[in-house]
Amino acid sequence: MTTPYYRDDHVTLLHGDAIDQLRTLPDQSVAAVVTDPPYEIGVAGQAWDSTGIAYSTPMWAECLRVLKPGGHLLSFGAPRTYHRMVVAAEDAEFRVIDQLDWIYTHGKPKGVDLARAADRRRDDREQVLEVTAWLAAASRAAGWTNRRIDALWGFNGMANLWTTQGKAAIVPSDEQWARMRNELGFDDAEILPLVTELNARKRSTGEAWGKREVIGTHRTNTARDGGGIYGEFSGDTRITAPHSNQAKQWAGWNTQLKPAHDPILLARKSTGYDSLVGGLLRHGVGGLNVTGCPASGGGYPTNILLGHDCPPGGCLPGCPVRDTGDARSFPVFRLESRTPNRERVEVDGVRHDTPKPLALMRYLARLITPPGGTVLDPFAGSGSTLLAARDEGMHAIGIEQHEPYVRVSAARLSEPYSVGLFDATA
Repeated sequence: MTTPYYRDDHVTLLHGDAIDQLRTLPDQSVAAVVTDPPYEIGVAGQAWDSTGIAYSTPMWAECLRVLKPGGHLLSFGAPRTYHRMVVAAEDAEFRVIDQLDWIYTHGKPKGVDLARAADRRRDDREQVLEVTAWLAAASRAAGWTNRRIDALWGFNGMANLWTTQGKAAIVPSDEQWARMRNELGFDDAEILPLVTELNARKRSTGEAWGKREVIGTHRTNTARDGGGIYGEFSGDTRITAPHSNQAKQWAGWNTQLKPAHDPILLARKSTGYDSLVGGLLRHGVGGLNVTGCPASGGGYPTNILLGHDCPPGGCLPGCPVRDTGDARSFPVFRLESRTPNRERVEVDGVRHDTPKPLALMRYLARLITPPGGTVLDPFAGSGSTLLAARDEGMHAIGIEQHEPYVRVSAARLSEPYSVGLFDATA
């Protein structure tokens, strides 16, 4: 093992690439893997969430190697990319056991309002094609090929877009147009006003957008959203009515549903030649702690985990607990409408965008880890899994590549605070 970034009696935090650091750990040295890897969807525009590491079979193979025979893996994923993570783990010879689902009400819609998008859209296609047709003819007349035009800037294929009548047609910038005029020697007096106009319009909204009638306002909290990480409309407090006929046709339509669940892979390492019970007796892992992780009414735990964010006065419309009819059948976590601010530690102006609630992580660690066992998290993020394992009296090893998040983790681990245990009577 390399020199830890942070260490105490229960937790070891390593800074570096997940695969590189995993290779420093001994075979069969951890009892469980509980992790929240990158969802590979570029959440909040962050580069760390689009590296492809969650789809890496070699990475999961290293997790398998350090896991004791019969040990379990719990790994979060996004609904639309989860399957690729599962296939990678299965290819690494993990055995898929189940899929848990963390269901919550605090998700934020991130789709595109199609009526708003229709009014924002500027349709200049006919005019763009007029320019590209003119430039194609001028190039032929001057004896210039697209490859020769590309060579002026060291491009590879850009001139094809400037001279095509296809979907990818674009207009050169004013500077690019001026250079081609000088090099090719064409007379552009007739077409130049249109080129200038189209360039001035780039990245601007269509005329219909400015004509939408304001019919109300709504409250937003862009500070809580991390400065508007949920898209270009997160800070727009105006409620406007569709203006163009196309927008009116698609009023009420969107491109996505509101997210309300995160799937969690439950997988197991083979016990080899041992039976499951034999492996349990030999290695001390292989079972699920159903008694220690009951449903809210004390019953057998399910693969559905409910995030209960109802206020003390009663449930709100859409509450997943109220709408189940019998919430006692499910593990229920009394959470705030999002991960509480006390769990969103900021260090040097940095805090994690997507931390998981400690109560949830404590439940998951307890479900698959024997008392005093070691939990591995190769994507430690802000340290929620490590804190959860320590609070449960377990040991933990965390790995995190993104240095700002390593500092956040270390800060949280250095100043522990108590959180409520999973409430089996909620």
